[in-house]
Amino acid sequence: MLYDDKDELLGEITAGEDTLLEFKEVIFKGDQVRFASEEGRASKVIAEVFVSMANTEGGLVVFGVNKLGDVVGIDPAKRDKLEQFVVQCALDHCVPQIEPALDWVQLPGSDGARRLCLKVYIPRARYYVHQTSDGRFLKRVSSHRKPIPPEQLGRMLASRQLLLPFEERPVFGAELEVLSRSRFERYHRERFDRSLSETGLPYERLLANLKLAVHEEDRPWRPSNVGLLLFADQPETHLPGAYVDVAVYDHDVADGNTLDTKRITGPIPDQIEGVLTYLRTSPLVAVRSQKDGLGRRDRPAYSEHALQEAIVNALAHRDYEITGAQVIVTLFPDRIEIRNPGGLHNTLTEENLYAGCQPVRRNQILAGFLRDYGNLTTGRRYMETRGEGFLTLVRISTELSGRRPDLENTGGAVKLTLYAARLDA
Repeated sequence: MLYDDKDELLGEITAGEDTLLEFKEVIFKGDQVRFASEEGRASKVIAEVFVSMANTEGGLVVFGVNKLGDVVGIDPAKRDKLEQFVVQCALDHCVPQIEPALDWVQLPGSDGARRLCLKVYIPRARYYVHQTSDGRFLKRVSSHRKPIPPEQLGRMLASRQLLLPFEERPVFGAELEVLSRSRFERYHRERFDRSLSETGLPYERLLANLKLAVHEEDRPWRPSNVGLLLFADQPETHLPGAYVDVAVYDHDVADGNTLDTKRITGPIPDQIEGVLTYLRTSPLVAVRSQKDGLGRRDRPAYSEHALQEAIVNALAHRDYEITGAQVIVTLFPDRIEIRNPGGLHNTLTEENLYAGCQPVRRNQILAGFLRDYGNLTTGRRYMETRGEGFLTLVRISTELSGRRPDLENTGGAVKLTLYAARLDA
């Protein structure tokens, strides 16, 4: 970690602020943090510092040292308040969130007395270009915070996003223990027909070989985003919105006056099965009634094959970088609408899909894993390799309802509408 040696740190403080080092003299007004000789809200100021350092080479912020390099210290009674403030700024005022490392130290003042200071280490961003919560991209130029020029920002965004896809990036703030080892063991045995111990490899290495875990030089093992989505009991804890909301209406408008709502959580395979089970078993899902010589018979208004394809597509292809936005399944008397965050990936259009274009998958690794899972009721795998699932969905649904499913790409989301079967189908 930067300036871990206390003598080295004191030497750098004497030399003054630079690209890698900044001082903050903290003044408390009640429990509110303020900075001496610094205009503006403290949270805004420190977010700018964190973002600019992360976007450059990383750096160290020392709280309890003034601009002249004098060690003035932190009131020990306010220690917890300052720590909470720093963490909150990193989480709530930096986008994406920044994961700082905090270390309390005793440093000597000019009078020789030792005073409490807080070292906050900001790591260099590997996979993102960070911005403040009000949308400003900043970098560090010597000891100053400067906007990143548009042309440089474009290059940074492109290079860092290509460096490691979202699925393979480590999960912010998560430890490897959030992955369910028992879930992974079951998957491994079913796919490879042998136990983890029979491989002769450490658990962490097995996860890493399947892109489910990441090890960085200066950090312990952590789950990848795809590992979290597949094998964590509660992925939404670290990826807000990684779940499905179901809402049922007995009228034509989604006005909040629902007959029923249900939130379906868990790893992606469990979410798929949970939604399909609800659609198959809920008495609120539309049915088609037929009368013949044997009397009245109720039959499903939707093809389970088509429903499976629609739900799997929504969860496999949604943009999980859009946090706080979930997949929403809305049931009306005559249709089901499935909305997933993120527009169609890359240059794909609605017309391309209806024409049978091979899909451009946003989450390649997740889609690959879903080929190993299937619906116990239908016996069908969640993903197939030929890329014909959407055309099959369209054909089956159109035959049943007489209406082609509607696909709308709004840029921020994709909405698929499946229509209920005709009474005479």
